[in-house]
Amino acid sequence: MENSEQSTSFYQNNLEKEDERKNKGVRLDELISREGIEIDKSMDAMLKLMLEQNDFLSHVEVVTISPEDEPNTDGFFHRVQVGENVFIPTIFIVSENKEHLQKLKDVRESSAKEVADMLGISFENMTPNLLRQFIIAHELGHATDYIKNYETNPDFEGADAAEEWSSHYNANLYTLPVPGFDPVDLREEMAKFTNLEEFLLANPDVYRIVKTSNIKTLQDLLNAQELAYRNSSYENYADNFATDFLKKNAKELKISELVN
Repeated sequence: MENSEQSTSFYQNNLEKEDERKNKGVRLDELISREGIEIDKSMDAMLKLMLEQNDFLSHVEVVTISPEDEPNTDGFFHRVQVGENVFIPTIFIVSENKEHLQKLKDVRESSAKEVADMLGISFENMTPNLLRQFIIAHELGHATDYIKNYETNPDFEGADAAEEWSSHYNANLYTLPVPGFDPVDLREEMAKFTNLEEFLLANPDVYRIVKTSNIKTLQDLLNAQELAYRNSSYENYADNFATDFLKKNAKELKISELVN
């Protein structure tokens, strides 16, 4: 199946790309102990509180990347291979950039609205800083999922845990309207086409979802992908983790939008 082969190749290429970035990672416990946190000062209190309440995250590594490297996201999670049967849970975070975050809020509006709804605030009150806090907490939610359900799962050992995580993540992607693509990768893929008709010619398997849904444009299809991805079990775990953490600690973190 053409679409399956393309998306699997895209997924594998992304995994290899993240493995190549491994040498930039810093352990979370080391990062917050440094003078002048490397992500940005506004995240210092949040990460310290996160680790204080979830000490099992201490060995998670943080890699800072530029907006130019990842123009369509502000962060993501990956388990990075550092040796034979040795994998490190790693979060990749785009360095602080308000223009980048505002662009994300505008371009990925449907996803940002979902976040606002989860936090119980209006979309207008979703500031770039709060969106950034949610994204970082969300990626640490993915790390929590990996550590608790794979890395420390007695049913798995070493490479087995990483392989099982990859298998479940990939299976999750294949439940989406455009199988095998997360929304960020799909946006990059769609950039190759000028309209929905062209995209469907290259990806005929997607016709089924278009026929049964009110999808008229590439943006409509991307919105459907965003919604399905956001509602998947993989994303739900991280979303719930981030939402609970930010609401529970809103006062201490001085998040005025969440303090009633």
